Amino acid sequence: MFNEGLSLDQAPPISVPFRFFLTAPVFAIIIGALILTNDATLILNRYSDISIAIVHLFTLGILSMIIVGAMQQMMPVLAGAVIKKPILFANIVHTTLTLGTILFALYFIFHLKVLLMIATVLLAISFITFFIVAIRLLFKVKFLNSTVIAMRIFVIVGLITILLGLHLAGSHIADNIGENHYSIVSIHILFGMFGFASLIIMGVAFQVIPMFYVAKSFPKFIENKIPFIIVFLLAAYTMFEIASFDLTVIKVFFVFSIAGFAYFGIHSLNNRKRPIFDVTLLYWKLSLYMLIVALLIWLFAKDDVTYLLSILFGLGFLYSLLQGMIYKIIPFLCWFHLTSKGYFTVPTMRELIVEDMIRIQFYIYISSLLFFILAFFLSSIFLYIGAALFIFSNLFFLLNLILAVKKYTKIAESDPMDMSSFQMSS
Repeated sequence: MFNEGLSLDQAPPISVPFRFFLTAPVFAIIIGALILTNDATLILNRYSDISIAIVHLFTLGILSMIIVGAMQQMMPVLAGAVIKKPILFANIVHTTLTLGTILFALYFIFHLKVLLMIATVLLAISFITFFIVAIRLLFKVKFLNSTVIAMRIFVIVGLITILLGLHLAGSHIADNIGENHYSIVSIHILFGMFGFASLIIMGVAFQVIPMFYVAKSFPKFIENKIPFIIVFLLAAYTMFEIASFDLTVIKVFFVFSIAGFAYFGIHSLNNRKRPIFDVTLLYWKLSLYMLIVALLIWLFAKDDVTYLLSILFGLGFLYSLLQGMIYKIIPFLCWFHLTSKGYFTVPTMRELIVEDMIRIQFYIYISSLLFFILAFFLSSIFLYIGAALFIFSNLFFLLNLILAVKKYTKIAESDPMDMSSFQMSS
């Protein structure tokens, strides 16, 4: 943890991360609705406009939304990198990210170029504001640990990912698709998968797994070297892709590096110092196993398996882990802010979101993944079953988060000296 400990003075208002976390499942519900209302052949085709819209609803509306929200909490608390006007900052980033994502997806549905123009401006404001501030703050931090280092690498790689995306959007706006366009698309995707998403998840895992699960720390080599290895591999992939060299060797190194992180994450969770069952472990373990499977398919598959990889890596790895992370972070923040304000009687982290509710949502979610996977191997009818379950699981996810926020709000509005505040919230 940050060497001076957790402090409410360092943390932003609780509304800052909450707005991002509560928005993400709404975009997930929209994704499910789009799948239900479109032809399966279009959804399974990586080049169709509706597929591109869905992918960006996920990467911008879910993945980026959660990561950007979590970073605004983690930077001050874990790194001591305090955002001076957190509410104003969050308002700008959240509003432009939300509106930009909606308009970007609508462009691929209605093909109105003005939507793409406005979306590109809004997304540029959101991400450049976030990354410039994050880079400035994180590179002033003097106390460095594996998480802070991973954050630093993440903001640099994340900025590159966004600039590549803005370049691609600009090419579409200007109708100027150059000969390297699809190479840049491939580089943008890989930077997003293994740079933007994976690096920050590693950094969070290095802290969250030992802290929340009383588990062993990752080996120092994994914590200190793997993020730098990934950056080197991203640079090598970029050069190989532009030069049209064979990418097999680069892919092998990617798989070994990232699978090594997954292996030691699973090992740490399976050998906890205090092996008390926690339902959020289901999300973490599912996520890390799905990551390994996705990496192996990416390495060995010879046919087009883009749809399958999107399900395994995007929903199986990334969204599973992010849900498990949010189920830990929101109760912790509620407890942390209430106790810091002087409340003596507050719900425990496990009481803020009932474990049985989390378990139900997990089983609905994993069922949706199963049907999405079956749609690839068997029949497209399973795609619609998976979409319905995906909507239901995210409605349940959103409900669980809202109930936790309501409990927090009810206690926060009461007198801190009122010992009955917890009973009032139940």
